[in-house]
Amino acid sequence: VLYTVANIAQFERRQISERVAANLESRASRGLYNGGTVQLGYKLIPEKLGYLEVDEESASMVRLAYKTFLETGGISATAKFLNTNGYRIKRETQGGNSAGRSGVFTVVNLDGILRNKAYIGVRRYKSANGNAKEAPACWPAILDEDLFNRVQQELAKKDACKRKPENE
Repeated sequence: VLYTVANIAQFERRQISERVAANLESRASRGLYNGGTVQLGYKLIPEKLGYLEVDEESASMVRLAYKTFLETGGISATAKFLNTNGYRIKRETQGGNSAGRSGVFTVVNLDGILRNKAYIGVRRYKSANGNAKEAPACWPAILDEDLFNRVQQELAKKDACKRKPENE
């Protein structure tokens, strides 16, 4: 009897896990926010689960970061410009990261900001089989696609330069 009860419990645990995963994927495919740290430039809407709204104070820094990157041509130069001119990232975060942010722009966090499609209203997620997918997000875009695409082209050029063998 105990063996049968244990098998039923294990089966139910698997069923719950599959239902939760299917629900998360369904929500992501509809462009909803599923948790995790809310991206810089956005904030949660408490009464509307899964939706984000623009946090204009930090959204203006995101826009400036993209424009400065195109002007300076480098992530470290952009980070230096933003930090030198007093731009600071809010340390506190919304969502799943209890550790908070560093408060300053670094090469690592700025690289993540510059490559993030959430800023043009695209929700990226992985399907159950592990394939990367995209859906229109349920939050407004902070950037226009032209600016985003120009930055992606510059980043791709820099990535290509990093991959060149030294003897070329």
